[in-house]
Amino acid sequence: MLSERTGHLFKDRIIRIFIIMMCSCLVAGCGFRERVRQRREAEARQQAEAEERARKKAEREAEEKRKKEEEERKKKELEALKPLAKYNEVLKINPYVAGWLKIDDSVIDEPVVYTPGDQNYFLHRALDGSDESKGTLFIAINWRDENNNTLIYGHNMKDGTAFGSLSKFADPSYGLSHNILHFDTLYEERDYELYAAFYSQIDDEDLETEEDAAALEAALEEGEIELSGEKGQYYDIFEEERANDNGRFRYYYFTDLSNRDDFEYFAKNVKERAIYDTGIEAEWGDEFVTLSTCSYHVRNGRFVVVGIRKKQ
Repeated sequence: MLSERTGHLFKDRIIRIFIIMMCSCLVAGCGFRERVRQRREAEARQQAEAEERARKKAEREAEEKRKKEEEERKKKELEALKPLAKYNEVLKINPYVAGWLKIDDSVIDEPVVYTPGDQNYFLHRALDGSDESKGTLFIAINWRDENNNTLIYGHNMKDGTAFGSLSKFADPSYGLSHNILHFDTLYEERDYELYAAFYSQIDDEDLETEEDAAALEAALEEGEIELSGEKGQYYDIFEEERANDNGRFRYYYFTDLSNRDDFEYFAKNVKERAIYDTGIEAEWGDEFVTLSTCSYHVRNGRFVVVGIRKKQ
């Protein structure tokens, strides 16, 4: 009996040992498989990260290559561009010449300068830089051709020079018979159709120069601006507009019409203020040329002529 019992105990121990060994093997196998899975996941992550780095590097290199090619293309285009023949001599006199404005059958036929560092530099200077009361026609600051609106300033000279004859456009018969405005860039001849002519007014803080303020005071002293109202207030052509929306159409702020909302606001307000209908309508993408000069119909008055580039 003892021997039989001993045999059973030995057999049970062997079975337990076997079970323990099997469990250990299972645990070890599971651990191994988990380590293999984790290693594979880590390798997959590393591979994905390496591919992402390679992709971003390729994109950066492609973008750098594109920019370099674009710069080279623009450089070659600029090198290939030659100013129109009529600028050959005038550019020798003044390298700031940016275009030429001409209106047929009028005295307006002269170069236009652009000095981005000082908008008013040629306000009282001739093209060669010498002192000149009438100055030179000049383009408003921050001008870029792709902004779709070239704003040109000129003095309203009593002798009719500069923009002294611009106010003739207030007469519909004159405007409609002089409805083509020629404004050429250095490299391209352009024609603009008369879109509108209108009177405007600017705030004191928007006076372009100290000379403008001095001219205003001189006009007041000489009585060139008429008084109205019991308290001697100057007639304000935008009184109704301010009462409606407490604002004023500052056309001179809209030199960049690359934004559609700005374009439509500018076109709409110019058209609404037009003295007469020219029969021309503006469409998104049109290019404008805006001519502005002083006008003494009101305090800080301005007279403005706007043209839309003719479609080819």
